[in-house]
Amino acid sequence: MNFVNPPAESPQNVVHKTFYSQVLNHDIGYNIYLPPGYKDGDEKYPVVYHIHGWTGNESSEIWPLEKAYKNRRAITVFVNAISTEKEYFDALLQIESVLLNELIPHIDGKFRTDAPRENRMLSGFSMGGCMAFYYAVKHPDVFGSVTAYAGTYHHLYNKGYRTVGVAPEKAIELYEQMMKEKWYVEENNILCLVRQNAEKIRSKLRIDIHIGTADILFCDNEILHLYLNSLDIPHEYKKFKGIGHDLEQIL
Repeated sequence: MNFVNPPAESPQNVVHKTFYSQVLNHDIGYNIYLPPGYKDGDEKYPVVYHIHGWTGNESSEIWPLEKAYKNRRAITVFVNAISTEKEYFDALLQIESVLLNELIPHIDGKFRTDAPRENRMLSGFSMGGCMAFYYAVKHPDVFGSVTAYAGTYHHLYNKGYRTVGVAPEKAIELYEQMMKEKWYVEENNILCLVRQNAEKIRSKLRIDIHIGTADILFCDNEILHLYLNSLDIPHEYKKFKGIGHDLEQIL
C-alpha cells in the first residue's frame, strides 16, 4: 500500500504534493492541475476532484485525463483513494471522510479556489466512478456536479456480482427483476441513497454517466440510468458503442 505516488513524468501544469491525513495517520499524495496563468494572477477557480480506478493511485490517470482538464478553466485535483479498510463499503466511508474533512479543506486553504457548492465537482473512473457518484448524491450540498466514467456500482447493489458481464440486451430484464425484489430499499444500496436524496439531487446536482457498450460493467450503469429515470432525476447518459473498460477510449 503506497500513500504517496509521485508520477515519473507530469503533464504541463500538473504538480505532485502531499497533505497529512489524521484519518489514515499518514502523509497522502495528490496531483493538482493549475490552469495556465494561475501563478501570475489572482483569479479564483472552480475545482474538480477526480478519483482513480481500482489498483490505481493519484498519478495513474493524470495522462489519460489530460485532454479533459487542460481545456477547462478549473483546478483539477487527483485524489489518492487508497484505504486501510478491506471491506468495500468501509473503504468508501473512510475515503469519504478523508475527502470531505481533510483534502477539500486543505485545497481550499492552500489554493485560490472558487469554493461555492456549484463550483465544486467530482469525477471518477471505475471504482472511482462509483465513489464519485456515491459522494455526490450523498452530499448534494457540497458538490454541484459529478461525472462517473464506467462506475463499479455492483458492490453497492448488495447482490454480489449479479450485474457484472450481463449482455446489454438483458439489462432491462435484470433491472425489472431487481425492482420486484426491492433491491432499492436495502441499506447501503446506492439506489436506496438516490431515492432518499432524490428531491435534493433533482434541484442541485448535475449528473453525467459515461459507459461503453462492451464494458463488463455496462449493466451496472444501465441499471443506475433506468432507476434515475424512474425517479425523474435529470442526468446525461452517454453510451459508447463497442468500447470496453477503457478510460482513454471513453474520453
